[in-house]
Amino acid sequence: MAGNARLVFKNNPLLKNHKVFDGNTEQSITLEELAQLRAAEQVQKFQSISLSVTDSVRELKEENWRILLSKLQCLLNLEYDEDYLEPSQYILKQIAELLYSANNNLGYEMTLPKFLVPDGEGGIRIEWRMNDKYLHLVYSEKRNYLYFQENSEGNGIKDFSANQLIEKLRWLNQK
Repeated sequence: MAGNARLVFKNNPLLKNHKVFDGNTEQSITLEELAQLRAAEQVQKFQSISLSVTDSVRELKEENWRILLSKLQCLLNLEYDEDYLEPSQYILKQIAELLYSANNNLGYEMTLPKFLVPDGEGGIRIEWRMNDKYLHLVYSEKRNYLYFQENSEGNGIKDFSANQLIEKLRWLNQK
């Protein structure tokens, strides 16, 4: 039977055998073989859908990552002075690693930040908002923290990890 040919089934409830056409040939098969063919078709459809979803998630991850990198690169084009300090290469690398980890773990759940800006003290500030939830991250040589708030109640995490950021980004998307 041809591998990718569309199968046409002709069922006759009075017969134990069924006719199967693959576009070129006709075969007589048993009910068990017919059930196996139908199951194989369903598996093939499911695999096709799964691959499509996987491709979509991968494309979204890649697009999110391009956007995040672009926002980070924009920080390099700003003008800085002694009163408004530029983020160091170390800070940029740390932020890139945090965002990459979050994007890689969250995929389509990754909410892009509303703001990704220098904090003026050599660090970076990132803000996310979703409905009545707010999350911001400050990462600098002096301090690293996450602050999260829902309605009027907020809290913070000093010296946070990538896993804590991922957890808070998931929280941000929960209804």
